[in-house]
Amino acid sequence: MPKTALITGASSGIGQGTAIRLAREGWHILAHGRDEDRLQQTVAAIQAAGGSATCFFAEMGDMDELANLADWALGQPRLDAFVHCAAKFTYGKVSTERFADWDQSIDDVLRATIRLTAYVLPALQKTQGSVVYICGPTSWLGWSRHAIHCALRHAQAGFAKALFEDVREDGIGVTVVHPGFVNTSRDGYEGKDPAKMIQVEDIAQAIYGAISLPNTACVTEITLRPQRNPYV
Repeated sequence: MPKTALITGASSGIGQGTAIRLAREGWHILAHGRDEDRLQQTVAAIQAAGGSATCFFAEMGDMDELANLADWALGQPRLDAFVHCAAKFTYGKVSTERFADWDQSIDDVLRATIRLTAYVLPALQKTQGSVVYICGPTSWLGWSRHAIHCALRHAQAGFAKALFEDVREDGIGVTVVHPGFVNTSRDGYEGKDPAKMIQVEDIAQAIYGAISLPNTACVTEITLRPQRNPYV
């Protein structure tokens, strides 16, 4: 029975790249996304590479849909990794006009992270599996007009660090990944050379290395920066 990974945000970017990489290593992929067409493309790419995958569509900020996603994942024969790449980006000044957007961001980023983790922990305990969260420099820096995004990433990273202390004796690894400029469709390329940015495959390699370690060690945090300055 192959190892199985639940990967959120697998319809594009880091999630998609990680799904394809793990599938090439023989993992069965449980691919989550909110864009049906792009998620089906991920599944097709995995199958073209000789791997296996199934997919599930859900909005991270909808707690009922999130519970259904968890039920689906837990209905599989086993679960060895939870790689959480899905997120919502929010940008703008602090203002009472942005309450609705902030509340939605809290659901999409923080509440979804905490709840989905809680759902899958019992299954990961059985396999002594791994949890991986994609965060970034906003989890320790403060950027102008990014107050809420920074707050959510700070909270997400803090949750991950404390979680490791809670589950380490169960054999569950917890890794936080902090990418710099990544060559994905979501990053603006104005003033930057995509060839000098971190490539999705680089991050997928780092994640695969972290979750493939023997159970006597855990990579708790990974920071990736472009080897060469991407600014032009």
